[in-house]
Amino acid sequence: MTSPTSTEPRAAVASLAALASRYDGRRPDRWSPVPEQLDAAIAHDVELAEAGRVARAPLVAELARRFDFPARYLDAILLVPRERFVLPEDLAASADDTPLPLDRAGHATVSAPHAYLLTYSLLGLAPGDRLLELGTGTGYGAALARRILGPSGHVTSIEIDPALHVRAARQLGARPDPRGDDEALACSSAGPSYEGASVTLLCGDGRSLAERVLAVGRALPSERPWKVAVTYALAEPPTALEEQLVDGGVLVAPVGAWEVHQELMRVERQQGALLREVHGAVRYVAERGRG
Repeated sequence: MTSPTSTEPRAAVASLAALASRYDGRRPDRWSPVPEQLDAAIAHDVELAEAGRVARAPLVAELARRFDFPARYLDAILLVPRERFVLPEDLAASADDTPLPLDRAGHATVSAPHAYLLTYSLLGLAPGDRLLELGTGTGYGAALARRILGPSGHVTSIEIDPALHVRAARQLGARPDPRGDDEALACSSAGPSYEGASVTLLCGDGRSLAERVLAVGRALPSERPWKVAVTYALAEPPTALEEQLVDGGVLVAPVGAWEVHQELMRVERQQGALLREVHGAVRYVAERGRG
């Protein structure tokens, strides 16, 4: 990738902002559920999609400079249309490396792009893996993971907020799960933006549903071990989830009782033992349910 000139990033951001203005003021309350018709209009706006991709190119270059992320991860940032996963009022900021809010109370955000890649890097996420994500939000993390994992991988993602669960299903191209589970939605590959792994979305408490998913995985030793990403801060380490990890299983989660004192924890089971590491200070929204 060639380095952009000093004027190119500003021009790209200005183009994205100009096109985003088409969707400003369409809702009297920015915190109300996003109508399906508005999401569809944004998804089918070819000019907006191209402007978003061009505006993300400097972001990708900056992430490549700051971090040692695999090329596959950076490609996901460039190609997954983050503008579809933020609130319509925040389209102009969708190419920024910053978290964007999803509700009035601050319980949910679309995390900064680098935060997803940092977690995936600590997990060692690779094509063909199985990712279990706690905290779907609107589905941006699942969309990134889908591209990284490729067609032989799988993502299962859990969201406690029914409204966010519904919007994530819409954005990821969901259809009813063939198992007939009312709380589950299976997602197809819906066009080039969503090529890659299959996705299952679950609605409910993250920890309790994750324990069920991991328990099923323990009964299927032929499957790849789950790699678990928690996208919100836990007050204490999730010992019940850690105990469910099989050999080769990895869990990454922000842990800390206060917003100003959280650390990114990595836990891996190797030869029966749990190995724990700390990977620096972070700041995430707090957990909303208890498993």
